[in-house]
Amino acid sequence: MQPVGRRGTLAVAGLPAAPTNHYRRTQQPGDRSGRHTSPAVSARVENTIQSAYWERSPVDLSAAIETAAEALVVVWGRAQDSTRQPVSSSQLRALLAVERLGEINLNGLAEELGSIPSSASRLCDRLQAAGLISRTTGRTDRREVVLSLTSDGHSLLGAMRSARRAEIGRVLAAMPHEDQHALLAALVSFQTATER
Repeated sequence: MQPVGRRGTLAVAGLPAAPTNHYRRTQQPGDRSGRHTSPAVSARVENTIQSAYWERSPVDLSAAIETAAEALVVVWGRAQDSTRQPVSSSQLRALLAVERLGEINLNGLAEELGSIPSSASRLCDRLQAAGLISRTTGRTDRREVVLSLTSDGHSLLGAMRSARRAEIGRVLAAMPHEDQHALLAALVSFQTATER
């Protein structure tokens, strides 16, 4: 027997069932733009998810997750753009790495970002010019340059997280309670797998 979601669509491996109303309103509170989800995009999401279930192929499943995650990326980007000082994705990764580690030298940051030191240095030049990171001399090695977040850098990341949570909260409010928890469980599992 094929698994059936609450709305009569296939429920795939922990992914919420795709809605059958392919043309649905996505207007946010206070937003009068009247944006809608394209029927073609919604149909592509459902078709990819259903294909992944029936084919049971890792490639198809990856494609289904990628397609479903596009909405999260859009929400994420919208929150990032709403901050008073938008930063690029590479700059954000650098800021998050410095925040997570507290202090880090240039070579360590380059390794965290998977880039070469010269590229990381140019990235830090831009972040320092924006007042988001500082460079100081190492305590034990005077030749070493240590990177750390400034107060503005901490404030930017805090504001960005608040904006993200507000955007995500608006979307979650439109989801059934059980789907909210299923989404959290799946994302936690995905995060754990990336750290292995």
